[in-house]
Amino acid sequence: MSTSLNCPGQSTLFWRPEDIYETPCPHCGGSIEFFKTDVKRPCPQCGRKVLNPRMDFSCAEWCDAAEECLGPTVYREWMERQELEKRRREDLERLLNTVDPDDPEVKALFERLFEENTNPEQLLDVRQLRLLKGENDLLLEKTVRYYGEFMKRET
Repeated sequence: MSTSLNCPGQSTLFWRPEDIYETPCPHCGGSIEFFKTDVKRPCPQCGRKVLNPRMDFSCAEWCDAAEECLGPTVYREWMERQELEKRRREDLERLLNTVDPDDPEVKALFERLFEENTNPEQLLDVRQLRLLKGENDLLLEKTVRYYGEFMKRET
């Protein structure tokens, strides 16, 4: 039987400097420091608990002791997060399929916005589109149009 005390992924002997990092809070944008083994931490600015976006629970997919190791609450949250991420990726594929093949820059932008999004409950962080204003108004217009049409069909 494997427990978190015996799990090689939890041992600090094998940690690297990048195993301690900061990430923005998906709720307020404040900075949250995580250790790679932290499952969730409260945001020091807004106080909301945030799941560690880099937490690697890939072992939970195959390990028979995953629920015991992580605990039932964290295991359930991880499973829900996996399902949410699966649905987000499916939504992204549906969105990309609405984009005309003659608009590869729109597809590339959607993919970038998807990957850079820090809120697992949103498909994209559309606020990032404002960075295109005045820089590439045609791309901005096309992207907003595709996304708006997609959202109308999804609701």
